[in-house]
Amino acid sequence: MTGPDVWAVVLVKPFHLAKQRLAGVLDAGERSELARVMLEDVLTAIDACDRLAGVIVVTADRAAAAVARRHDAIVLMETAAIGMNAAVARVVKYLTGSLDAGIVVVPADLPHVSPEDIEEMIDLIDHAPAIALVRSTDGGTNLLAFRPSGVIAASFGPDSFNSHCDAAVRKGITPTVYLAPHLSLDIDRRDDLAAFVSRQSPTRTHAYLSRLNIQARLSAHPSSALSLVSVRREA
Repeated sequence: MTGPDVWAVVLVKPFHLAKQRLAGVLDAGERSELARVMLEDVLTAIDACDRLAGVIVVTADRAAAAVARRHDAIVLMETAAIGMNAAVARVVKYLTGSLDAGIVVVPADLPHVSPEDIEEMIDLIDHAPAIALVRSTDGGTNLLAFRPSGVIAASFGPDSFNSHCDAAVRKGITPTVYLAPHLSLDIDRRDDLAAFVSRQSPTRTHAYLSRLNIQARLSAHPSSALSLVSVRREA
């Protein structure tokens, strides 16, 4: 079992730029607050995992940095949003002195992640070199763990799940897929909001969206109804 040389890494877009695809449901202030409460939930889950060396947050947002510091995270401040792949590369450089360090990249919009999920990812990279990941519903990557920290370059973006798997194979590593259906959902689109609220998770994010009466807002737009039904059936 791995010792405390695995780091959780959380990459945080400036709150005011977050979740723009939800503009038809949430106004700018609500989207910013959603980003903040999701980050709180993610960091709370990480706090409860005692097998980590620590957590590193990369952000250009001072409010996000303040939240991170309240959770005793190391903050790598940026002068502007640099994107997830560049942010992971910066963390790898930061950890250069720890040659066998592992990384678990946890998206800031995965508020339902649990300490047990993070521990499972730690277990899956117990023996280096190793790569483990969770596929999102749109073909992206919702959790990514690898050891050593520089074994592959992060490839977040369209079809990143396949990109990360291909990168592992090129290194002679068989990637391990963590089958966690509850983690396949992130919160990017209108239907994601409905699917998340339907799960009744005990999170700040669920409480916040419930206060906003998201279900009623979405029901006012029939165009979302069919996709809402299909997402709920898959959940």
